[in-house]
Amino acid sequence: MMTQSPQSGAPFDRTLDAALTRALEPPPVTQAFRERVRAALARSNETDIAALRAQLEAERRQTLAQLDANYIRLRRRTLGAMVGGAFAAGASAAIALPWMARLVGPEAPLAVAAIGATIGLGIGLSSWSKLRGASGSPVSL
Repeated sequence: MMTQSPQSGAPFDRTLDAALTRALEPPPVTQAFRERVRAALARSNETDIAALRAQLEAERRQTLAQLDANYIRLRRRTLGAMVGGAFAAGASAAIALPWMARLVGPEAPLAVAAIGATIGLGIGLSSWSKLRGASGSPVSL
C-alpha cells in the first residue's frame, strides 16, 4: 500500500479536507470574535508593512551612501593616478630627451614617445591581466 505525504499535492489535501469536514463539526464562533480576529490581523499587517518599509528604506539609504562614497573614492584615486602618471611621464621625458638626443640624434622625440607608449601599454596589459586573474573569467575589451 502506497501512502501519500502532505507534500505530494492537491488530491491528498482535498481528500483529507473532505474527510475532516465529514468527521468533525466546527465549533460555534460568534460574529464578534470573527470581527476581533479580522481587526487584529489588519492591525498586525499594517504594523508589519510599515516596519518593513522603514527597514527597507533605511537599508536603501545606507547602500546608496556606500555606493556614493565608493564612487567618489574611485574618482579621486583615478584622478590622482592620472595626474601622477602625467607628471612622471613629463619629468622622465624632460630628463630622457637630452640624453636620447645625444644617443639617437634628431629622432630622439620619436624614440622617447615610442618608449613611453611601450611602457604605457605594458602597464595597461599588466593591470588587465591582474583584473582578469582576480575575477577568474576573461574580461572583454
